[in-house]
Amino acid sequence: MSASLIVLIPIVLLGVVTALCFVGCALDTSGLPPSFTDYSGTTVLGNSNNIAYWPLSQAPDEMADTDPAHDRKGGNNGKYIDPTTAPAFYPWPPFANPPSAAGQGTLMLGQPGIVTGDFGAPSSLTSATCIVVDGAFVAVPFNLAINPTESFTLEAWVQVGWTTNDSFTFRAVVDCRNDNPGQGFALYAAPDIGVSGNYHWQAFIGNGGSEPTSFTTVTSNDPIVVTAEAQAIPIYLAVTFDAGSQMLLLFVNGQEAGKTIPATYVFNTSQPLWIGAGAPYIPQRGSQPPPPPGTPASPLFPWVGAIQDVAIYNVALDGNLINRHFDNGGGNDP
Repeated sequence: MSASLIVLIPIVLLGVVTALCFVGCALDTSGLPPSFTDYSGTTVLGNSNNIAYWPLSQAPDEMADTDPAHDRKGGNNGKYIDPTTAPAFYPWPPFANPPSAAGQGTLMLGQPGIVTGDFGAPSSLTSATCIVVDGAFVAVPFNLAINPTESFTLEAWVQVGWTTNDSFTFRAVVDCRNDNPGQGFALYAAPDIGVSGNYHWQAFIGNGGSEPTSFTTVTSNDPIVVTAEAQAIPIYLAVTFDAGSQMLLLFVNGQEAGKTIPATYVFNTSQPLWIGAGAPYIPQRGSQPPPPPGTPASPLFPWVGAIQDVAIYNVALDGNLINRHFDNGGGNDP
């Protein structure tokens, strides 16, 4: 074979391959998600300061009473508490201060995910699922490992499910507190006492004091809009406390929404963490001995709507990283 032919063959083959690929090898990207960083595996679990992560992505056919709400980071699994199977949790008492709504007890697993960038796997086009609750909640037993002792970040994705016709009361996203002395942290939708039907996002941290000044709060500047349009939009919430600056910050959709400084934080030493209900620090219905007649019993302040991807970090994430979490969760990787 001549030298010229040896050179020519690769060139011809290259031309054939190029032509074939031009015609038949082009990838149809129309069904692919936008460029993204896998929110669950990279953004959350890839952060070395993450200490707990509950995706709340159980399959819809899993039994709530037997299968745990998995903590993919530290193994501090929670239990789904469905009050429809535990009548002792009813009724939600009207004598709580402030009054608590009467949760219906609904628990729906495996619902369409509200975190666009959270896929089952980086190569998957199937979004991870979430839970939708109204009176049901997740109870995680107390463990010091999920209670940062100094700085911390708590984050969650939610979707509002109540309307202006529902009870005007607190709605708990996450509650991990003791109240006397004040310890731990919590994240709520809080009613604006001055404007009927108006809510603001609010975070609490225990300051070591006694009732009624057990907690320091930070409140979002802008109200929560409870409309049909707003209910269709997922919301990313994060609260950070930096022990060095004594700064308590609240973020909504990646943007700073409220600030309290100076703030004091005392970590929780005894109470469980609840997702979707509040007041773990008072006696529970069905407990023995039962709470005295006429006194509040927990759980209280049921969340109504979707919750997904609750995570805790043992540092105060900075604003740029919080914004990056919002972008990644939304399916964007700028």
